Formats: sequence, C-alpha cells, structure tokens
Amino acid sequence: MSENSPTSRQIGAPAIQIVGVSRQFGEVRALNRVDLDIHRGEVLAVLGENGAGKTTLMRILGGLDQPTEGEVLRDGEPFAVSSPREAVAHGIALVHQHFALVPTMTAAETILLFRSDRARRCDRAAAAEQLRSLADEIGFDVDLERPVGEQSVGARQRLELLRALDSDPDVLLLDEPTAVLTDEEASAMLDVVRALAHDQNRAVVLITHRLREVIAAADRVVVLRAGDVVSPAAAVGERTPESLAAEMVGADVPAVRRQSAERGESVFAMNGVDAGQLRDATLTLHQGEIIGVAGVDGNGQVELELAIAGLLSPTAGHITLGDTELIGLHPRARIEAGLAYLPSDRFARALVGPMRCDENMVLGRTPWRLKGHSSDAADRMRRWTVKGHIGHTAESLSGGNAQKLVAAREFSDSAQMVLAAQPTRGLDPGAAQRLRQELIDFASHGGCVLWISADIDELLDSVDRLFVAFSGQLMGPYDRPFDRTRIGLAMAGAS
Repeated sequence: MSENSPTSRQIGAPAIQIVGVSRQFGEVRALNRVDLDIHRGEVLAVLGENGAGKTTLMRILGGLDQPTEGEVLRDGEPFAVSSPREAVAHGIALVHQHFALVPTMTAAETILLFRSDRARRCDRAAAAEQLRSLADEIGFDVDLERPVGEQSVGARQRLELLRALDSDPDVLLLDEPTAVLTDEEASAMLDVVRALAHDQNRAVVLITHRLREVIAAADRVVVLRAGDVVSPAAAVGERTPESLAAEMVGADVPAVRRQSAERGESVFAMNGVDAGQLRDATLTLHQGEIIGVAGVDGNGQVELELAIAGLLSPTAGHITLGDTELIGLHPRARIEAGLAYLPSDRFARALVGPMRCDENMVLGRTPWRLKGHSSDAADRMRRWTVKGHIGHTAESLSGGNAQKLVAAREFSDSAQMVLAAQPTRGLDPGAAQRLRQELIDFASHGGCVLWISADIDELLDSVDRLFVAFSGQLMGPYDRPFDRTRIGLAMAGAS
C-alpha cells in the first residue's frame, strides 16, 4: 500500500464538497451529477480521458464557470463564486493548463498583476522580496527579474504555481501542471505538491494524464468518463496503473510496441546543420523507419524541430526531403513536399485559437479564405475522437483534444515523413496509445517518422534507432536492442 494512502496518514475535514453537480453546454453534458469530497491535507488526483469533464469541474471551483445543477459546499456551507478573483478571496487558487503570465513582463511584475490588494501591488520592491521568500520556502529556483517569455517551460510552470500560492490558498487546483515538463522537472514539482498538502495542510487537486505520477504523488484518485464518476475516490494504494487506464477509457489499453521493420530508400537527410544551439546535426531517415530523439529539454530538440519545420533558419548544412532542399522553403511548400508536422507547442505552431475547428483543419492546405472550411472535417474529428464541434474554436478545446485535432489534419494528407515533437504530451493513455500506433502504422506503410520526445519509455517501445540530444549535439545512433544504461549516461553527458 502507498505510504501516501489516507489509510496510513491522517487527513483533514472536507474543504470542498461537490454535490450532484452537472454542467450542460448546448447538447453536450460535460458533467453529470458529480459527487466528490476534497479534503485538507491530501492530494486528490482526478483522472479521465480528454474531454471527460475534469477541467470543467476545476473551472466551476475556480469561478470561471457555473454548474447547471447541483451545489458546491465550502466548509459545509453553500458556496458559489462568479469570478477567479472571488474564488481567490475564498482561498481557492487555480493553476491553468496553459500559462497565464505575461511574456513581456518580468516574473515579479506579472505575478503582481494578480494581486487584488492595490497597496501590495504598488510597493514592488517589498512585493518582490515577499515572492523571493515564498519561492525559498517551497524550494523553487526562480528568476523574478527576467522576462517570463525568456524563461524555460519548467521555470514558467514554477512561476504559475508561485503566482497561485501568493494568495495563500488552502485549496489548490492544478490542471495538468506537469504536462510540459521533463521527468526530472515533474518529479521536483510533485515533491512540492505533496509538501503543500501534507506539511501545510492544504487541499490539493491534481489533474494529470501521467498515471505513474498519480501512484507517486496522490493520496486518493477519482476517475471521470464522459462527465460521470465511473470510479469513486479511493486510496491510490488500492489501484494499479493498468486498472486506472482501463477505467478511464472503459476498456484495457493495448500495449504498443515497434516490431522489426525493413528499411527502404533514403527519404530525409540532415547534413552538418547548425541552428541556434544545434551543432553539426546529421541523420538520415529511410522509408519504413522511425528514428527517435531523446534527451532532457533544452539540449537542442526545439532547434532541431524548428529547423526542419522551417521556423528557424540554419546557418550551415543541408536538409532534404526526397529531392527537395528544405532550407529556405516556405512551410506551405514543405507540406507540398510531403512533410507532416506535429509540433511541441500546438497552440503556438499548429492552431489559430480564435478560428473554427474546420478552418484549422485546412491551414496550409488551401489558399486562405475567410470562410474556408473542410468538407470532411467532421468525419476526421470523429475518427480521432475530438470532443468538440467543427464550429467550435480551437481555443475552446482541451489541450488533448487540440492535439488530436492537429493529428487529424496532419494524417489526412499524403506525406512522406512525419515530424512528431512531443506528440503525446497532454493526451490521456488511450489517446496517447492511439497516436503512437498511428505513427508506427505510418512507417509500416512506407513513410518515415522523426520522433522527438522527453518520454524515454515511449521512444524505447516505438523507434528503430535512437539519438540523444545533449548540449546541442546529436549523440548516436543507438540501435535495438537498446542499452538503457548507456542511453541514460548519454542523456547526462557522461558518454
């Protein structure tokens, strides 16, 4: 049994009680009579597929939405808030899946924007010192004077949590706080999350798709599916990752493993490419082949991705797809040359948030028309189980559904190669396995895949050859059967 289990440690009284809460959006029922208690002194994990209702529930508690029926009790009394500021005033803070800080402002300045007390906002020197003390207290290494946009993804996630804790809430709602973090960063974040609940007696709700994080960090776990509670909150020690995954999707999640494949002709080549911190990157992809790139974030993976996608101009070298030189080629022309692209940041590089889903499905594929739409967008969205209507905006989708929308577009065209950068971040286990299988099937039918991921297990199960990005260089290749110890040493720069 997990040492974090409520049966092995004392938890406090319910800070929040959710009683028969439903939420309807037109014909879509996002939540259906949900009952749930959230206790002080515990980490409660909320699991579910993309679109299961998890974020809707958090938005209701955080003052961004209202229930259609049912009620929320705060310390046993009926409770309803109509804005995030009102929720904060009642001791409830929500950390969103997508960053809310202002990129052009320093970390201290943008955190101060969220303070409701004008006096506390205006005395910037004192406020900055308070934030430094808070960061030291929870063990966060943050740079409060540097603009947010210049900081790493991991640093920005720490700043988001620091912003939430600045109001000293006793209820903390965390929506996918580790979705964009490396394993090391996620582990450090979860150490803080546990301490906030266990040492400071706060009630913490954790939404995550990483089942191993639930087992490692949570005291209890509840599973939602299609708006219903299909597995009431129970001690984590009573569950396994396999049983949780099955409860989320309503069936066992099949394992995906790459079988041996025959390589065909060379399709894609990088030779001596320099781009940003990427140095002398050289690799070749053949028909039927999947090559993985592993490594801790910040070692040149983003530059590798952007150079191939045409969003960063290399200063040296060549990149070819078939007979086409990609350097200097417009991204639209790269699509025509046979490149499909699943970017690491879907909202920055793949989708236009205010546009409709059907309009996003034709980005880069047709001449721009204000009212352009794809006639088969609805069919492709159904095939990929995107929970949303073609007329909804992309920004209204959850992160996982937005990623599936991108996949539905990219896999719909005739492509020679898929560039997949962190493709399963933010996806539930069923959707992640589905996307992994699609990438494997694409290669099995003669395509090739360059798969960049911070999830080493995902790569070891799926790729034919592996490179490790370290300090801007591609180390390898490493061939099957993979030596995990050797690869781990390469990721640490020790080989």
